[in-house]
Amino acid sequence: MKQNNLLLNISDQQLQQAGLTRAQARKSLAALDYRDNDVFRHVMNAENPVSRKILTMYLSDLLHRRIVWIGSEATEPVKANFREKGVRYDVMVRIRDDQGKPMLVNLEMQNYRMAESLSLRSQGYASRMVSDQIEVGGSFDFIPVLQIMITKRMPEMKASREYLHYHRYTNEKTSKRMPKERCRTLWIEMEKTQALERIPTEQWRISDKITYMLRYSRDPKKQKIIHELIEKEEVIRMMEEKRMDFLKDTSYAIARMRMKYDEMDEKTVYKKGMRKGVKKGVKQGKISLLKELLRQKWELTERDEKELDNLNEAKVNQIVQVLNRINTSEDLHEQLKKLSDSKHEAENITQLSYTHD
Repeated sequence: MKQNNLLLNISDQQLQQAGLTRAQARKSLAALDYRDNDVFRHVMNAENPVSRKILTMYLSDLLHRRIVWIGSEATEPVKANFREKGVRYDVMVRIRDDQGKPMLVNLEMQNYRMAESLSLRSQGYASRMVSDQIEVGGSFDFIPVLQIMITKRMPEMKASREYLHYHRYTNEKTSKRMPKERCRTLWIEMEKTQALERIPTEQWRISDKITYMLRYSRDPKKQKIIHELIEKEEVIRMMEEKRMDFLKDTSYAIARMRMKYDEMDEKTVYKKGMRKGVKKGVKQGKISLLKELLRQKWELTERDEKELDNLNEAKVNQIVQVLNRINTSEDLHEQLKKLSDSKHEAENITQLSYTHD
């Protein structure tokens, strides 16, 4: 993998606009692994032969059935009304096995802090997969659906050493197992794949190897095993090639990198004594990169552009913090409204405090 060559495709002008050195850019881009939702979608979306092969091997092993056909489905179903909560699936596919049995499968990479709502979220997604198949005046028959939740760790599953929990809705309070009907969930705990290290990789199933790669591909302590998997397994090698292919899109990669700038030391961007004009240039660079990322999700309207251009630096930083929640123009304006409301609330509190004094 000539990773450095791919990362060096970023121009000096792009780096300067982002307020980063080349070393910082290389480090930020290389750190993107499969737990990042966009990387996961790119690698597993089944919209090209390589991704289809990866996903076919993964699902065949997980579901203990030989999948002979796989096709992509729309990941953002249309809302029935304006009050309906929007849904964006990570990877939605329709599959058919060698017995001719179809199934609708959604894979969700849940790598962020949502422990208190993962169960409800999974049920909401699975319910939408069912309801979208039922038409007015028609029967209630539907293609079986499977919701796959790939998550870091589930606290309520401590008693189980296995990392796979088949056909289970996990209630945070009772952990009650749901009936094994045609609407099911499979939980995958990535952290528990570390236990596989006790046995030789030759004894791992292909789904073990793929899940281990999803979790530990960029972990410095796991690189010996990762390199072994890449060398010996074609499917793992294809996964890494797809990840690197994702990084080739430098404009998008730069935008992704800016999502993480809040994690960096601001002193590397804003040195003491910088002139206001330079600061303004950095702010405009951030807005430009933010727009570029949002354009990957939808075509920005004139109103979207104007709202973004009017943001101050603090609000840009706050929007970056919640980018995973912004997938439509409506989401953007909802978050901007929240920022405005919180500002007014803070001003009112300050005014009340001042009056009281």
